[in-house]
Amino acid sequence: MDFVGEFAEYSYSLIEKICNDIGPRYSSSQEEKKANLLLKDELSKFCDETNIEEFETRPNLYPQGIIRITFLIGGLAFFSILLAYPFSIIASILVFISVLVLFFELMLIKGWAKFLFRKGTSSNVYGIIKPSEEVKCRILLEGHTDSAIQMRISTIKGDSIATFLLIMSLTYNLFSFIYPIVKIILQSQTSDHYVLYDLTVFQWTKLDLFCYPVVFVLFLLNITTFSLFLGNKVVMGANDNLSGTAVAFAVGKYFSENKLKNVELIIASMGSEEVGERGAHHFVKKHPELFENSLSLVFECVGAGVELLLVEFDFMHLAKYSSEVISKFEKGYNRYKEIDSNIIPMRIGRLIIGSSDANVYTKEGYEAAFIIILDENTKHRPVQWHTINDTLEFIDKKILQDIIGISICFVEQIENNCS
Repeated sequence: MDFVGEFAEYSYSLIEKICNDIGPRYSSSQEEKKANLLLKDELSKFCDETNIEEFETRPNLYPQGIIRITFLIGGLAFFSILLAYPFSIIASILVFISVLVLFFELMLIKGWAKFLFRKGTSSNVYGIIKPSEEVKCRILLEGHTDSAIQMRISTIKGDSIATFLLIMSLTYNLFSFIYPIVKIILQSQTSDHYVLYDLTVFQWTKLDLFCYPVVFVLFLLNITTFSLFLGNKVVMGANDNLSGTAVAFAVGKYFSENKLKNVELIIASMGSEEVGERGAHHFVKKHPELFENSLSLVFECVGAGVELLLVEFDFMHLAKYSSEVISKFEKGYNRYKEIDSNIIPMRIGRLIIGSSDANVYTKEGYEAAFIIILDENTKHRPVQWHTINDTLEFIDKKILQDIIGISICFVEQIENNCS
C-alpha cells in the first residue's frame, strides 16, 4: 500500500487549507459555514452525490452554558447555607439540582435548558459514493467541521492537578449537600437552634463556626475548577477535528478510484459536534435510510498522538459502542499491520473524558464506534485537546497515513463479507 502516503498528503493539505484560509470554526459561525461549503466542493470532486444541510442549534448551551448554570446554582448554595432555620435546607436542594443539571444536560445531552440560549444555524456536509453493483450494506465515515472554545484545564500538564481540582469540586458539592441537612437536624433538636448570631434572614450557628470555613475553602477550589473549564477563544481545531474529516475524505477519495461492489460509502463532516453533537442528531433523524444495514465509524482527533484507542465505552455520555464495528476495525488494523509493522499501537478500551458523534448513532440503535488518538503526556486526552495550540504544526503525516491505511482495510474486509 505505498499509495497510502499520497492520500495522507491529500488529507494533510485539506487540513492545511482550512486552517490557513478559514481558521477557527465555532458552531453556527460564518467560518463553520465557509468550511462546509469548501468541503462540499471537495466532496463533489469524487462523490456521486453531495449535500449540505442546515439545522438549528444553540451554540452557547453546551458545554460552557451548562457549566455556567451549575456554577451559578452552586454559588447560591454556598450562601444559602447561612439562611435562618429551617431555610438553610435550600442549599442542599440547590446542590441536588446542580448535579441533576450536570447529569442530564452535560452527560445525557437532554437540551432541556436550551430555551435560555439564543438560536444559531449550523450545517452538515456529506457525499455518497455508490458501489458498482447492488447496495447490500453501507458504511458511514465521518469527522466534524466545527472547532471548540478553549478549555483552560487542558493546558495543565499531566493529570494530577486536574484530578485534584475535580476531586475538590466533587467534595464541595458533597459537603454542601450533607452539611445543611446535618445542620437542620441538629437545630431541630434544641430550642435555640444552636444560634450564635441572628441577623433575621441569616443565622450563624455553632456548627457553622467549624464547618463554614471548610466549605469556604472548598468553594474557592470549586471556583478555580469551574473557571478552568471555561475560555473565550475558539481554537483552530487542526487535530480536533479537521484530522477526522480529512481522513474520512481521503478514504472516500480512495474508494471513488477503487470502486466497491456492494458497499455504499457515506463520507461526512458534521457541524456543531463540540456543542452537544447537534449535527449528528440532525443527520440521524433526517436520514434513517442512510443508516439502514449500516456500520458507522467516527474519526476523532486522529492527526497526532502515541496510542490509538478503539473506544468500547465512554464515561462522558455513558455510551457503549458496537462490538461488530469494533471487531471489524480490529481486523482492519491487524490486516494493515501485516503490510506496515511500524504503525501506531492500538488498544480497545474505555474513554474517561470526551466522546463523539458515534454516541448519537449508537443511542439511536445503529451500529457505530469511534477511534481517538491519545497524547503521551495526558493519557486520557488527545494532543492539545481544546487548547489554542491545536494547530497544524502538531499534525503528523505518518499517523494520518496509518489511520487511512487501517480504515481502507476496515472497509475492504466489510466489502468481502458483504458481497
